[in-house]
Amino acid sequence: MSTPAPSQQVQDRSVARKAVRGASLGFAIDCYDIYLPIIALAPAIAYFLPPNTSLADFALINGLIFAATLLGRPLGAVMFGNIADRSGRKKATVIAMFGSGIGTLIMATIPGYEHIGLGAISSIIVLRFLTGIFLGGQYTGAVPLAMESAGPQKRGLYGGLISMGFPIAFCVVSAITYIILTLSGPSDGSTDDFYHQWGWRIPFLIGAIATLSFTLYYHQTVVEKARNPVVKTEQKSPFIQLFSGENSRSLRQVFILMTGVWLLSNATSASFPGTLRSLESMGNTRATLLIVLYQIALIIIYPLAGALSQKVGRRTFFIITGILGMVAAPIIYTIIISGSLESNVSYLILTIALVTCSICTFGCTGSYLSERFPASVRSSGYGVAYSVAIIIPAFYNIYENWLSAFMPLQYTTITLYVVGGLLVTIGAILGPETRHIDLREDRYQ
Repeated sequence: MSTPAPSQQVQDRSVARKAVRGASLGFAIDCYDIYLPIIALAPAIAYFLPPNTSLADFALINGLIFAATLLGRPLGAVMFGNIADRSGRKKATVIAMFGSGIGTLIMATIPGYEHIGLGAISSIIVLRFLTGIFLGGQYTGAVPLAMESAGPQKRGLYGGLISMGFPIAFCVVSAITYIILTLSGPSDGSTDDFYHQWGWRIPFLIGAIATLSFTLYYHQTVVEKARNPVVKTEQKSPFIQLFSGENSRSLRQVFILMTGVWLLSNATSASFPGTLRSLESMGNTRATLLIVLYQIALIIIYPLAGALSQKVGRRTFFIITGILGMVAAPIIYTIIISGSLESNVSYLILTIALVTCSICTFGCTGSYLSERFPASVRSSGYGVAYSVAIIIPAFYNIYENWLSAFMPLQYTTITLYVVGGLLVTIGAILGPETRHIDLREDRYQ
């Protein structure tokens, strides 16, 4: 492949920056939408349920809302992966973002139980499923496009920058929800207060406006070059191609790796916070502060992890982080939950160390998953590997409850770290090194 002229190189860098900026902002906005029911809607969930609903039913409903989004994302990955591979990454991203924005906007208008009965909670579950489909489509198109636009030497860093959307979204949703709850004043336990009636709608409206505004921005600024005619005229469905030949072997390998990535992540981001809050030496306020601080730390850790993967190689990076997750994370976790620490600084240092050993793998997934599949199935492969692999780890609490018959409940999370780290290590060993692959060759040249 000939070296582009200097003017062409400048243009290519501009295209790459716009694509990465678009993927980063889009991913942050999508993560914002993912966190909305968990953070903003949860304090007002009683507004949608019959009076005197039991705690067990509350937990069941919250689980159904989470599961609805979870089931929608793999379906969206398949649907929009096909669109992205056949008709273009940008087209798929714009449609997916618009759909998720409309879904979030409708969510903000749902009446409570006193107005439409069980139709209220049913509407939320259905809308979260539909929105999940569009959420699964956004990163399926935008991330591979950003990786294809970037040169091999920058792809690791760019992948890490895109992953910053997770902690940024968490912090933004948490801050908005906290401000509205504070301004709403103390609740008397009924559903007649401001937050139950109107307050929870504000974060959803903000999310809808941000999503729809970003859709327009992405459509106008992000450029997708003309594709290779061989790719464009491929007759077989990308999804069908994904399950044959070398593509099938790649999918199995990254599925093992991503299952481990999600297990490590859920151990720290989902299971650990509850255990932290339950410690006698901690308290809810102190624990919440630590959680917010480690989310802020992740904003720095992700791009550093992505850049490191570019330096040492994706395969080596995953092997190292897999071993850290399997060996170091359980030790750090045990020290933290032992309650033997006294200072906030000690808790913060060890908590950030735990995050680094378990969640920083996401700084490399955007680049690696894009590199593992050829252009004809890249979006489908990326979306399916990323979205379907989350299903088994999502039921981490069930596994912990089973294990609690053999060990104290708070120590069952250690098993998630060990199994997750082992799967990441095995998945990395089974796969090739990919950092030097030029994704532009098979798509644009």
